[in-house]
Amino acid sequence: MEPLADHPGRPSVVAVVGSPRVAGNTSYLVDVALDELVRAGLAVEKIMLSEYRVLPCEGHDDCEDLPVCPLDDDAGAILERMYAADGLILATPVYYEDVSGQMKVFIDRNCFNNYHEVWLQARSVGLIAVAESTGVDEAVDSLRRFVALSSDKKVKPLSVTGLAYRAGDAAGNGPLIAAVRDMARAMAAALRPEAVRD
Repeated sequence: MEPLADHPGRPSVVAVVGSPRVAGNTSYLVDVALDELVRAGLAVEKIMLSEYRVLPCEGHDDCEDLPVCPLDDDAGAILERMYAADGLILATPVYYEDVSGQMKVFIDRNCFNNYHEVWLQARSVGLIAVAESTGVDEAVDSLRRFVALSSDKKVKPLSVTGLAYRAGDAAGNGPLIAAVRDMARAMAAALRPEAVRD
């Protein structure tokens, strides 16, 4: 994984995408958000969980006593980038009325940081959930709970939800794209207000 370039004075936003489809609706909407953030002068990084090896948490009884998580995969590097970022986007398709399996496995892997009181540094958080028909509220609630459990300060996430029945539907949904752009602009304003212009 390539780290974000060092840009003094440029806040960074990391987007973690829980979709197995690299070119799916959820991924597309994240690209829309990141494009808006780049326009505002922020540094961005997109992490597609499906492109990395993230093992399920094994629930070690002595997790809080271990110096590092014993699971040898890519989760540690992803968590390091995500926890250091000024802003965070979490995005998931809805599978069975909640977050995708990839996102749930990743959320569980944050247990180690929680036990060791390592907290998200994000000052602004955006959530995106895309469903075929139902479940977006449940998915966003899961992501909100994750942010709350992973933060030592109050962060009120922004969220966008939408429906997309088939691959490519999001790209033709003008109101949904506009909502994602608005969310990204609000994040940029919170992270770098001097760079945001009408």
